[in-house]
Amino acid sequence: MNPVDPWATMLAAVIGGSVACVGGLASRAVLTARGRARPRVALPLWLRLALPPAAALVPLARMALHETSRARVAARLQRADLDDSIGPDEWFALPFVLALAGVACAIAAGGGPMPTFAAALAGACWPALWLRDRRRALARAIDRELPQLLELLTLAVEGGCALGAALRIAVDAGGAGVLQRGLAEALQAIRAGRPRGEALADLARRYEHAGLQAMVGAIVHAEASGAGVAATLRAQSVQRTEERFARAERLAMESPVKMLAPLILCIFPCAFLVIAFPIAHRLLQWA
Repeated sequence: MNPVDPWATMLAAVIGGSVACVGGLASRAVLTARGRARPRVALPLWLRLALPPAAALVPLARMALHETSRARVAARLQRADLDDSIGPDEWFALPFVLALAGVACAIAAGGGPMPTFAAALAGACWPALWLRDRRRALARAIDRELPQLLELLTLAVEGGCALGAALRIAVDAGGAGVLQRGLAEALQAIRAGRPRGEALADLARRYEHAGLQAMVGAIVHAEASGAGVAATLRAQSVQRTEERFARAERLAMESPVKMLAPLILCIFPCAFLVIAFPIAHRLLQWA
């Protein structure tokens, strides 16, 4: 095995650090050029570093990506709350960029054809898997925040506030969260002159959450029909709270089934080995 040259290692570290710094500055320049220096959500480091090369591949992605596919990718990014940070063409180019990065890392590590192929495949699949996990995390966050938001809206409306004032109170008192951020943007659209029903409907379409869509539909229907908004919000709050408890009970009942595989494959064999080893040792001594 050849000894490691310290000068070559130092040069590689300097080049790697320079590339990382240039990538970060280029990512900030790309976001600033689009007027998105402050995106809605904080992007992870790997995505900030991969955005500039993906932005360079946008012309090729536009030629390869059909309008229907572009609309589908844009809808997926919108449901993940990333539409103001990443364009559909950039997202389409990200797997190629990360696949090349995986190949480069595998070659630098001295891997053979199979590790190189595995690294390229992992890099290409990473954006889709991360986007799926992010959408699931957003859905869980909305499940947690929606009952509290409905309770605040109900208390404010029952206390004599109008619905617009109740929405502002819920945004101010609800803390930082997915729904509070979406409601704050909806309130900005309302103050800009957009009808409240349309702004709330856009919020519901953005995340495509069943509970949020039911809440917005009930509010819009109550305002259109002249029904009591407080009673509607109270019913929605009770229903969302019951759904949350039912979801927690379902997960609690599913946990023993999910634990069967680790018990059978890992814990039980180890326990049997611990029990059987002294017995086998004693039998071998007697024999």
